[in-house]
Amino acid sequence: MQVGGAGIKQEVDCEITPLARHRNKMAVNLRRGLEIPEPSDYSSCEDDDVTYFTDLQQLDNNLPESAKVINKLLNNLVESTWEVISEQEKIKRDEQAAKQIPVLNAAKEMKLPGRTNSIASSDGGLYLFLGHSHGLSVISTSTLTCVRMWQDERVELTNISCASLGNATHLLCTVDDMGIARLFVHHIENIYLIKVINETEDINQRNICAKFEVSRSGDFGAAVMTSSGSVWLDVYRFPRDVWLKELETKQAIQTPQTTEAKLSPIVLLMKIKPPEIPAGTSLKSPSEVLLKTEEGTIIGSGQNHLISSSQWENQDAAFRKKFMKYFISSSVRPPQQKAEGPSNCTCHFLLREGFHSMSGEAKAARDIPIAMCLWWNGSHNLLQYLLLKSPKEKDSEPRPDVLWPNSQEILCSAISACTRFVVLGLDGQLVTIWDRRFGCPYANIVIPGDGAICRMKLLLQSQLPVTSFFQDPFLHTIQLVLTCRNGACYSVTAGRGGDTCTVALIERPAGPGSSVTVAEPVPFLECLVLLMQRNGEVSIWETEDGAPVFILNLPPTHVLGSLREPVCLLEPVQKKLYITGDRKTPLVKVTDWKEEESSLFIFSFSEHTLMDSYCVKSPTISEKETRATGLEEAFNLYLQERADTWKERNRNLAFQWEHLSKRDIK
Repeated sequence: MQVGGAGIKQEVDCEITPLARHRNKMAVNLRRGLEIPEPSDYSSCEDDDVTYFTDLQQLDNNLPESAKVINKLLNNLVESTWEVISEQEKIKRDEQAAKQIPVLNAAKEMKLPGRTNSIASSDGGLYLFLGHSHGLSVISTSTLTCVRMWQDERVELTNISCASLGNATHLLCTVDDMGIARLFVHHIENIYLIKVINETEDINQRNICAKFEVSRSGDFGAAVMTSSGSVWLDVYRFPRDVWLKELETKQAIQTPQTTEAKLSPIVLLMKIKPPEIPAGTSLKSPSEVLLKTEEGTIIGSGQNHLISSSQWENQDAAFRKKFMKYFISSSVRPPQQKAEGPSNCTCHFLLREGFHSMSGEAKAARDIPIAMCLWWNGSHNLLQYLLLKSPKEKDSEPRPDVLWPNSQEILCSAISACTRFVVLGLDGQLVTIWDRRFGCPYANIVIPGDGAICRMKLLLQSQLPVTSFFQDPFLHTIQLVLTCRNGACYSVTAGRGGDTCTVALIERPAGPGSSVTVAEPVPFLECLVLLMQRNGEVSIWETEDGAPVFILNLPPTHVLGSLREPVCLLEPVQKKLYITGDRKTPLVKVTDWKEEESSLFIFSFSEHTLMDSYCVKSPTISEKETRATGLEEAFNLYLQERADTWKERNRNLAFQWEHLSKRDIK
């Protein structure tokens, strides 16, 4: 019966037309009490797919079958991928937990007489010189006691520059908060005021000193002066040998209470003013231009040319007419507004280097600077002036002897210990390294990010890792640490031939608290740098891996003396770090300046065995041994370097041709 019934049903279904099947379906819907949908609500499978992709708010249950399959596959893929990522993150967290960052605490503490603004040390690290709110103090590092003080309640020193003269004598150039520059000498635990540089009887006519620096040998000094909107640089020659003899004589007759000493006067070598904007020429022929150039005026300064004032004016008018829409739509200075002059100057003293003829005095003294390079803010050019000129070569108004042009505005600068390399931080996240030996760029580097470069420091040549590639003294590698205005910090390694490596120590922080305020290479630890952040954190990082190695902690009762500009010093001989800190003051005593307590905290790295693996090995060949002492030796060094680097240069040349061939040149 069931078999026959099944056969009858099969025959009936075979005879049912599509229209009848549709009516049966409608009848079933009526029996269930459902509303009959309009024919227009029906859609094919393709319409369902279109509805799914256009309507993102519908539930997954309403998705078409093809979309459900794809959704299921994607979910499985995401879940399996997330499991792998979670497992890797767990392994990474376990490794970091196993490798905890060591914490170093301050070994000693010394109470300070007042708020300390600057600190400097002697060459051997035996003395510290502190500039504070009451004057100048000399601290013995062995006993941590103040051995001598020059005190004046009205003076607050903000900057100190120190140079060793030998025989336990040090020269100190200081600037106070009122812009007064003073010259001190420290001799056998006595300190004397030699001269006030910008001293005047009428305070209204006094020039303001922004910077006052001394060369490493103590033979020269440079002071940036400002007055009535103008700025210039005064360069002085110090008679250090005469001073040493005079101090030996005065030491026997003067009492310990003497704070001033009359020594031989200093000599003003040059008064350098910012270069003027090129104006119309008075020269009539090219022969006159050549004569001016032969007189010693360098090419590139823009001073000697055949362009008249009318040509300058016509060129400027044509330029502004063509690009007037950009002047209107942008924040460019209006045409009628005159550009303001520079307001500051940065200078560096340079030892002899390269193919330059030198006077007898320069040849006789090995470590005396022969030149200084400087740049004015807002300028693209680095200018070099010779210091040891014969009387016949001296000009009434100093003119630069060398000009180093750059593509962008100079923002900051640094020099190597041998002064062969000059590193410039330019606008547009550019870094240019000039090689003074050969007078050409050593490397050009682009820093990632969008923050302007504000500070740079170079690692010493002995701090760099010695590999088979860098064992040759002629194949230099340069490593520097730079900070940007957005708080980021980078480590950059540059080699000849364009080989560079940039490591981000701290990326652009999300908040201002993590911004880097101090990035200082540790001179006695290999490839390590000291970082201080605005939130008060002090740590030491590896420049190659970009990871923290040590954390330095102050006592819980103290904080950094200044979070924006911390006062610290790395002393390379005794391998110590000095940091000033202030005691945490309760809110009710914030306005009571008498309760302010400052301390000097000392971190001794030689006492920790963890530092042994990072200690700098003494280099087999020092930088001074590779510096030329004359033209003949400079040429020999140049030829030797060319012979030793021919394989590297050929490899770089082949790589550049291969890279160039891949480009479609039209």
